[in-house]
Amino acid sequence: MHYPDPESYDIAQKIAQYWGIEKDSILIGNGSVELIYLVIHAFKPKIVTIPIPTFSEYERAARIVGSKIQHVKLNRDENFTLTLSEVKGGDITFICNPNNPIGNLILEGSEELYKLPAKIIVIDEAFTDFLSDERNHTLIWKVQKDERIIVLRTFTKFFAIPGLRIGYLVAHPEIVRTLKKYQIPWSVNTLTQLSATSALTESRYIENTRYFIEKQRRFLMGEILKVDGLFPYLSVANFILIRIVDKGITSPYLTERLIQKEILLRDCSNFRGLNEGFTRIAVRCHEENIKLIDSLKEVLWKI
Repeated sequence: MHYPDPESYDIAQKIAQYWGIEKDSILIGNGSVELIYLVIHAFKPKIVTIPIPTFSEYERAARIVGSKIQHVKLNRDENFTLTLSEVKGGDITFICNPNNPIGNLILEGSEELYKLPAKIIVIDEAFTDFLSDERNHTLIWKVQKDERIIVLRTFTKFFAIPGLRIGYLVAHPEIVRTLKKYQIPWSVNTLTQLSATSALTESRYIENTRYFIEKQRRFLMGEILKVDGLFPYLSVANFILIRIVDKGITSPYLTERLIQKEILLRDCSNFRGLNEGFTRIAVRCHEENIKLIDSLKEVLWKI
């Protein structure tokens, strides 16, 4: 097998066709995490603004280059929404939209985006694929009008290929050219490039997955609301954040008990801005979702 294409031409061209954008606005990477670190190392920001709770790699990457971190607490009482007036100026602002671990849209449109006081705004859309109307929510088409905007996308979540490691960013061509200077060559192997190119042609899979996730997420939300001691937050992603209330138990304890039933929860106590009262569940097939609900009821009712 020959060396991988260092420009990832075919997959970049496929992405350009998929979104109707220019190929020189696209940069392929070894997962979106590589691109997060690439942005940080290329621009070496003095101040990075991060709403919390959110994905931890933004802060980890920024601290490596010595950036000062400005945290903005999301409003827990309003489904962890972002109050724009609390966002201070900085060199780079990271926005995960939909946000991880909540699953909500913290930016509803470009008007909110343009109000953010930052030299560069990185929008991580790792979970946007799960929205049936994602083209109404993605900010990919805004990069040509605003050179501050960088949009991150990944194949990991929606196409379920985390081991292949491929993601991409969309930005103004000048930004892309700058970032390429810092990127390690041949970072995406040949098999991964071929797999991702094929994935974008699977229109039936894309449609069916969105329908399946939305249907099962609605089912889970309804059932969790019936469980005394649990409060689910609204989500548009393939997971749901849950607050444990009134039972005097913690997320680590609940995680341990459900492991005994061969169910793995995501303990969210290590997310900055959350605590041991938060856990996250994945949206899975109907039978597994029923098993999860029954197991949660059993554990909570025994306390």
